[in-house]
Order: sequence, then structure tokens, then C-alpha cells
Amino acid sequence: MKRFIFYISLIAASVFSSCKKDLKDRFYNPDQLSEGVTDIVPGLFTSSISTNKIFVQDYGEWYYLLNGGTSITGFEQIAERYISYRYDWFATYDDLTTGNGFDDFPITSQGYFQSSYTRLKTWETIRNEVNNRSGQDKLDANVYFKLVTLVKDYQSAKLVDLFNSIPYFYAFQGSNGDNKNWYPPYDDPKEIYKSIITDLGDLTDSLTIAYNLMSPTAKQILAQQDLVFKGDISKWTQFANATRLKLLVRIAGVDAGYAKPLIQETLTKPLPQTDLSFQMWFDTDQKSAGGFWMRGLYENTYASFIPNIIMKRLNYGTSAYEPGTDDPRLPVLAMPTKYNDYRGVTYNVDTQTPIYNSGDKYYPYADNLPASLSTNAKSMYNFATFTRNGKMPVYMFSRTELDLLLAEIEMKGLATTGEAAEDHIKDAVIHSINYWYNINGNSDFKDDPDAQGAAAPLYPAKPSDVAIANWGDTIKAKFMAAASVDDKMEILMQQKFIHLNLMQPYELWTELRRTGHPKLEPFTWHGALSKPFPERVRYPSEEQTNNPTNLSKVSADNNLTSKIFWVPADRNPNLYWDDYNYK
Repeated sequence: MKRFIFYISLIAASVFSSCKKDLKDRFYNPDQLSEGVTDIVPGLFTSSISTNKIFVQDYGEWYYLLNGGTSITGFEQIAERYISYRYDWFATYDDLTTGNGFDDFPITSQGYFQSSYTRLKTWETIRNEVNNRSGQDKLDANVYFKLVTLVKDYQSAKLVDLFNSIPYFYAFQGSNGDNKNWYPPYDDPKEIYKSIITDLGDLTDSLTIAYNLMSPTAKQILAQQDLVFKGDISKWTQFANATRLKLLVRIAGVDAGYAKPLIQETLTKPLPQTDLSFQMWFDTDQKSAGGFWMRGLYENTYASFIPNIIMKRLNYGTSAYEPGTDDPRLPVLAMPTKYNDYRGVTYNVDTQTPIYNSGDKYYPYADNLPASLSTNAKSMYNFATFTRNGKMPVYMFSRTELDLLLAEIEMKGLATTGEAAEDHIKDAVIHSINYWYNINGNSDFKDDPDAQGAAAPLYPAKPSDVAIANWGDTIKAKFMAAASVDDKMEILMQQKFIHLNLMQPYELWTELRRTGHPKLEPFTWHGALSKPFPERVRYPSEEQTNNPTNLSKVSADNNLTSKIFWVPADRNPNLYWDDYNYK
């Protein structure tokens, strides 16, 4: 049965053997933990949190997200090629019927759907191990099961956000013998969300209790095996609760009666007080190492120009960077052009093509900084901050993301946060500026000999605390002056796009589809103006072969335009600017 490779756990010996070899090579030999102690559970947990396509973004996945300019990153307008008529495949940009416009290949054909199940086969194995133990052995292993359940829930919610209905309630548990486990049905996405929300609430309450019941030796082993938070269970608790809050805000748009009391409850429990991220166990050499998204970005530098929906919210005055007028994040997120200013790419190809043809070209790679600085007529993402940053951390959650959630909660009356929405917006801006200057300052690109002494423009001096606070007040004032909730959401989501940018494309696409913000630029090609809006990705073709009966029950929605369940009925239908004049 081919279904085995998608939803079932492999037999224990196979799991242990392959995991053992992989972990020995990559994770500090966790099968020889300390003083001769051996236990498969910690190693399996390490595997689940470090595998690609969950927390750690994937090289191949990212390569294709960027490459053509017509996948998620292009359609949500966070990164794009310098489009002109020379790219003839953009002629079908508005085709959401056959799929010749929007390219969901990076998800459907790069194994995202299938690997989310196979890579989480450790959940069932750890669950069975815990169930078969007793006494202190069981207590020492139980926290790993709770943590891997958190990983499973986190990834399953992302699958819902991409596909809507997915196999969930009968997935991940193939060895129980029930036929449904081999061919699991596609479940109601709203019920999946509610189940995950319940899980996350239970985990928020029980993780610390489970940790406190571990033996001292087991706590030491957890600190070694936990590549994310080094055994700091309080951060895992904060992450679980923050993820729960995010899902509750999404479901509130379609079931406020269910979500509101749970949002209020969630606000009483631990939420992140610091940015939650972790470093890879190796420096990410973008030019050779696989398995991390920075290489996918490095090899597709020509598709990493900053679109105007971000640039126009960073650069408000002239094209030059003007402190006090422009966002302080502009020089730390963007590369200067050959004109020593900052210019985004537009989706008005009719106006952009003659500019390109007149000589405003670019150097397409990230291997020669002087060539980029002297040739590029449009701004790419900052090489030091992104493309060549071997110290880029793996993102989990940030204070800015929390601030923006709290602002939306307060503004929409979903709960009482204890602070005005506009003050949450100011907090978000301040935290984001600090976040990105820290990322830039930690970059090792300045030590790269390829920089040839030209890296200085990519390391702007961090503004003073007063200047950062003043910019927070600027955005706060814009938010307060916005006339309606919809207008305020535009400003809020503009800030989310600036903050998460290239780092979290799926999160931004989810929020774009849920809220209809920030508004996008129309696409103009040879006089034809279009406003395509893909709502989801399609199931991989392997599902038709491996699980056809259950797939047929959701086939009516297996297209690019059926909405995910959390899209509110009253979402503003005007998802684009009417023209190219930003309000």
C-alpha cells in the first residue's frame, strides 16, 4: 500500500535505525546521551524539531517559492523578479483556473503535504513508548510526547491554512490497525482547528507540570536534545500559548462566540516576553550547504527584489533614505541601488519595462557585492541581513507578531488586553526595529572576503531609542487617524508584512487571505490590468493515486479559488489598490 509512506508510522526497528544514523551524524550523537544513558525518545524528539519544512525552512522549497516569481512570494508581493516583457510567462499571471498563472509547485510537488505526515511519524512512536512505560521512565518521557504533540499541532494548522480540509483525526497513528489509519478521511478544517486549540490549551497548562516531574538527569538530557529552547520549558509554554492565540484570532472571524472567551482565557496565561528563535547547529553557508532556506534565496537573488507594497511603506519621502521621514528599518531590510537610494519593483509591467530597457539593469547574483551596489537599479533584500547571513536564526514567534495580534484583538473587541490598540501598534514597531537591527548586527557577512571591503552600506547604524520611539509614534498616529476598522487593519497588516517579509511567507499569505490586507498592486501587462487572488493550493497529484476515495469527497474545493474556512464572509472584496497611487 503506497499510503504507508504518507500517514503511517514505520515499524519501530526501521524508525530507530534510520533515526539513529541521522542523529548520530547531525545531533551530537544523542544515542549516547551522557554517562552511557541511552533512550530513543530524546533523539526522536530532536529529529522532529530539526527536520526541514516544519520550523526549519527548506532549501528546495524556498528555491521554487522564489524562482519564477509566480508562486506565493510573488502573488503576496513580498519578493519578486524585476519584471519586464522579457519574462513572457507573466502573460498568464491572472490565470487561476488552469494553474498557468499562480504556481503552487513548491507546495504540491515539493512534498510539503506528504512530508508533514512522514516527518511527524515520531509522534506515534513517542506516544507508544510513553504508553508502554511506567514509573519514573514514563515521567521522564512524557514531556517529549507533549512537545512533539505541540509540533504536530503546529504543522497541522499550517496544512489547514494551505489546503483547508486535511487528514487529521485518523492520521499519524497507522499502527493501531484500524483501516481508517491507512486511508484517513479529510476532516472538517474548523473542527481540526478547534481540536488543535484544545490541545494547545492543555499543553500550556501541563508542560511545566510534566517538566517538574522529570528526574534531574532527564532534565539535563532535555537541555542537550532541545535544539530550540535548550530545555527551557517556559519558552515552549509561551510558544504553545502564542500559537493558540493566533489560531483563535483566525477562527474568531467565522465563530466569534467560540473564540472570544478562549482568547480572554489565553491572555491570562504565559505569552512570549522575548523573541523566540533558535540558531542552527551549523553556520548556514549559502553557497554550499543544503537544508536551509538561505541557500534557496542566495541562488535566486534575481527574484528577491522588494515589491512596492513593502517599499512604499518603508520609504515615504524621496527615493533616498531620510531619517525621521522614512521607516528606520529601510536600510537594514533593503539594499541601496546604484543611485544610493531605495526603489521597489512595481507590478505595473507597462511602466517598468521601458525603464529596464533603457539601461536600469541589475547584477543578478549575491557573490559580488561591489557589482551589485554599482549595477542594481532596484532594491533587493539586504544581503547582510538576509541573503548572505550565515547567522540567520530559525524563526518561531516574535514580540512584534504578538503585539500585532493584541492590537487586532483590542481593536475588534475580541477581548480586553489592558492596552489600547494603537499602543500595541507602537510596541510592535519598536520591537520590530530592534529585532531587525539585531539580526543585521549578528550577520557574519561583514567577515566574508567576497565582500571586498564594500559591506559597510549594508550595516546601517542603529537609530537611537528616541528615534525608534518617535517612529513608533508616527505609525501610531497613522493608525489612530484611520477612519474605519478596515482602514486600521490595512496599517496593521502593512506592519506585519514589513516585519515578517521574506522570513515567513506562509504566515503572511494566510493573513493576507484572512484579512484582505495589505492591499496589493494590480498587475498590468500590455495594457491589461488584472487582480488575481489565489485562496489556497491544490492537493498533490499523489493523493489521487494513494487516497482517491477520500480525496473525491473534497475534490470540489481542490482548486486555487476556494476559500479557507477562516475567511470571514465580510472580508473586503477590494483586495487591490484601485490604481498605483498609495493612500
